[in-house]
Amino acid sequence: MSTADLLGNAEPHDDFSTHPSTPAAKAPDEVRDLTRMAGWAGVAVFALWLCQPLLVGLLASSGADDTPDMAALEANSWVGGFEAVVFSAIGAASLVMVLAVWRAMRLTGAAEGILSSVGLAMALVGATAWFWVAGHGLSMYTSVGAGLADVSADSEIQAASLQASYLAVTAGLLVVGIGSVGWNALLATTGRRSGLIGRPLSVVFGVFAAIPLYQAAVPFAAPWPLIVAVLSSLVLGIALLVTSRKR
Repeated sequence: MSTADLLGNAEPHDDFSTHPSTPAAKAPDEVRDLTRMAGWAGVAVFALWLCQPLLVGLLASSGADDTPDMAALEANSWVGGFEAVVFSAIGAASLVMVLAVWRAMRLTGAAEGILSSVGLAMALVGATAWFWVAGHGLSMYTSVGAGLADVSADSEIQAASLQASYLAVTAGLLVVGIGSVGWNALLATTGRRSGLIGRPLSVVFGVFAAIPLYQAAVPFAAPWPLIVAVLSSLVLGIALLVTSRKR
């Protein structure tokens, strides 16, 4: 199987006018540019996300508690700003990826149905959820968050309150995973029809769309839907970069 077979070629409906005086003549070039932009954005999402496990490993090696109180947060006060920047950057890169792919799909005439629009909406919800994660995580490092020490000096009560905040952050990350269901379904269907990806990759994205559903069926399971969303961005990014070089 060739690389072209794997990643896909433009479908017959990509019949842009080639007369240099018409706006449609520029469409193939724009699709190529959008594909490249979305590809780099997808790779950036994964690269930025890698900062998080690296941060967790760094904190663990320094002896940070798994259930920190306010004293532990104050000892690593730089973490709040760092995570806010990283998560906001992931959100921005995700929006670039989603909107660039959507624009390319529209130019090829593939994204015209209601279900495609629903997939886009879910993708945008998932992308913007990263900003919620950034803001909520940073809130614990503001003057309001510091007020927790004034409410109670008991470290166990502080740890319980912070754990509730971590649950809210996790909820935001799960929204990313839920949004990826619609996004990956969009890639598996409209993405294939637009010629941005090939049939084998459309199957992969179909599987990616189904995996997060296990979270609803398995109580107290680890939040793997987030990992699926990030991995999907990497796979899509690489595929689109290769495709853009062939257009």
